[in-house]
Amino acid sequence: MKTIKRQFQKIMWFILIVLAVYVFGTFTPNPYVSHKIKLEVETKFTDWANNLGLQEPTFEYNNDVQFVEAVRKCVDWVNFETPRMERVPVEMIVAMAALESGWGTSRFALEGNNLFGIRTYDKQVPHMLLEGRTTWKGWGVRIFPTKCQGVKFLVELLNNHYAYDEFRFERTKLLVMDKPLDSKKLIYTLKSYSTTPDYAERVNYIIDKIRKQEQQSGEIPIEVKTDSKVESKK
Repeated sequence: MKTIKRQFQKIMWFILIVLAVYVFGTFTPNPYVSHKIKLEVETKFTDWANNLGLQEPTFEYNNDVQFVEAVRKCVDWVNFETPRMERVPVEMIVAMAALESGWGTSRFALEGNNLFGIRTYDKQVPHMLLEGRTTWKGWGVRIFPTKCQGVKFLVELLNNHYAYDEFRFERTKLLVMDKPLDSKKLIYTLKSYSTTPDYAERVNYIIDKIRKQEQQSGEIPIEVKTDSKVESKK
């Protein structure tokens, strides 16, 4: 009789433990399990998005506000057709484009559709030389068919180049934990992107400036810029 009672108690304890684990898992799911399930769904969604054949957005601007909106549309377009784990923070890319191209007014931006001063070391790739230079010195600034294609190339660079491993690692941690991509923190992982010591601080300054512009709903005066002929640092 005592043996049966002990077995019954063991069975009841086992059932209670299983129920407790089930309830705990239901209300506090393992983030990695949740991420894996979400990733499978999003992979199907990305394939579906790519099959839509969406057209590349136009890139037209006459001032800072329009430039920001044009870059943002490009990043959204690229992100929409990119798996979630390979997407980039919109604010970071927009601010980088503004900083590198003088808000779209540099010679590289206007003539080469290159908003980021991206270089090429292959003479066969369409490129521009620095102003005043007439011969190939081992590198040039890439020319892209459109500005959005330049944005797309940068996203691919961040996703594949070994120099940006830290960026991908920190991005993965945020996405797995289902947290938003923090542009102002992730920019500090791009240590190899620029030789400017305070590059991250400069990008964050522009992010704050853009946020302020948007909060004021366009009430501040917008300066229409001319070609600043910014030289690439990369």
